[in-house]
Amino acid sequence: MTQETAIYLDPNDFYKQEMESWEELWNDDLTLYQNVRSILSQSVLLPQRDLMLPILATYILIPSKWALILPILFSWGGKGSGKSTTAIFANKLHGKNQTFSSTDTFSAIRNALDSMRWIDPAEKEMEKEGVILAWDNLHISTLKRDERIYQLLLFGYSRASDKISIAQPDGTNKEFFVFSPKIISSVDDIHLCPDFEELHRRLLVIPHKSFEEFNSEERKLYEDFDIFTDKLDIDSIHWEGIEEKFYSFWNNTDNCKLYAKYRSMLTRKGKKEFTHQMSSNQWVITVDLMVTGLILGTWKSPSEAISHMDSYWKYADKHIFSQLGATTEHLKQFIEEEVGTQRILNQQLIEKGKPGISLVISPQKLKNRIAYHHARGELEINPRQQDIIIIMSRLGWRLTSKGWMEKK
Repeated sequence: MTQETAIYLDPNDFYKQEMESWEELWNDDLTLYQNVRSILSQSVLLPQRDLMLPILATYILIPSKWALILPILFSWGGKGSGKSTTAIFANKLHGKNQTFSSTDTFSAIRNALDSMRWIDPAEKEMEKEGVILAWDNLHISTLKRDERIYQLLLFGYSRASDKISIAQPDGTNKEFFVFSPKIISSVDDIHLCPDFEELHRRLLVIPHKSFEEFNSEERKLYEDFDIFTDKLDIDSIHWEGIEEKFYSFWNNTDNCKLYAKYRSMLTRKGKKEFTHQMSSNQWVITVDLMVTGLILGTWKSPSEAISHMDSYWKYADKHIFSQLGATTEHLKQFIEEEVGTQRILNQQLIEKGKPGISLVISPQKLKNRIAYHHARGELEINPRQQDIIIIMSRLGWRLTSKGWMEKK
């Protein structure tokens, strides 16, 4: 009796024949950016689309080898909002297969980044192009569980601070470099959590929500889009080979020369022709994104790129980073209950030329109130004294020997 030779059936061989190919979506008459934007526009439905989509499409095309400082792209939204799609598509575009999750360990992520970044991981001299960390469903609890993961995000945004040294059993230190474009997605309000205040300054937040939650103004941009027939399912496309479009673009000497030219133009010391209202930190983490967009054709000129990002940060400051967490909301309500009436009386006294009465809140009453909400599971943090001091300070209050007093 002869034993039959086993034949390995590769699923990819079958999917290539049956699944729609990315090439059917690609238009050779369009630029790399225009094609990527088109695919994203069909697969990720965004509120504030015209503001957010150019940023999203440009970020996933950033050349990691040439960038110096990068924000962490944070796709933030509820279930069914499409927040994970960007990271999945970015991986396909870079020829990567691994999307990390909240269950992955610090060591696994660190080692993967180290492996992706270097042609020779031992020497760490020649850097690969196309490194990207895609991290889906990252939770606040993950960052609290292992501080090293938080540090990886905190220091991995800049080449100047991305070296992490790990002690080895033989007493030596092993060095890892964790700089790269990073895309994280979460339902948690990481950008509002007081525990991660330093990380907030590194985040480029893209809000997501399900199409059913869009308001009338947001739906207008999708009037000609049928969500049931026109929406693209990233997982239903065979993406093999699309990464060549990305690598071909950034292996072009002229594009690399332009990168160096534009980056020098935007960061050169001295007075510049363009004006904006971005903070110094917002400007610093935005530069490489704008440089990438200028080369891709996202924006036609430095002034157009700066104007777009200026608009983004104004929107983010007003509508994203200013959103109040549950703890802050409860404290605001408590303050109003405690001193709201006295505030009105003070205003009446001042109008009559008399001094108002100092507003003081009992620390014990505040502590009891926080404990009450915490016991009911109504807070987004496990409140520590320092957390409450920070939030109360933002609300205009300071803790003194007399109690909580309003700042003058």
